Amino acid sequence: MNHAAPDPVATVFDVVELFVGDDDGLLWLTLGFASLGEPLDVLHIVCGRIPTGIPEEDALYLERTSQDLACSGEVVALAVRSDCLALTLTPEGAGALDLPAHTRFTFKAQPALFAQAASHLAQMAAVGHACIGTNGHA
Repeated sequence: MNHAAPDPVATVFDVVELFVGDDDGLLWLTLGFASLGEPLDVLHIVCGRIPTGIPEEDALYLERTSQDLACSGEVVALAVRSDCLALTLTPEGAGALDLPAHTRFTFKAQPALFAQAASHLAQMAAVGHACIGTNGHA
């Protein structure tokens, strides 16, 4: 008998664009998707290339369409699943980003982008972000 807790209900967005970068000492990943109020919505995920040892500076930074919708250090988990990215935020992070605490990003419209996103997240995890789980995807 499996006693694992069921996955929480998550809001799902389909990624239609993906941008990645490694410059100015930063690793970044931008997911482009359509949301209810924003047909050209984005989620930027950013971290430093080299840890500083200062928790506030080393935390994952997330931002949507403006710095008014941003947070740092509020990611509980960012998991690469078999066909999507599953993001779990603290209540503070969800409020700051105006996203549900449990959000999934699928790649149905652009499946080729999934491997690129997983690979870049693996680089971020290797820098020391334990909240990122790649489950063997890289």
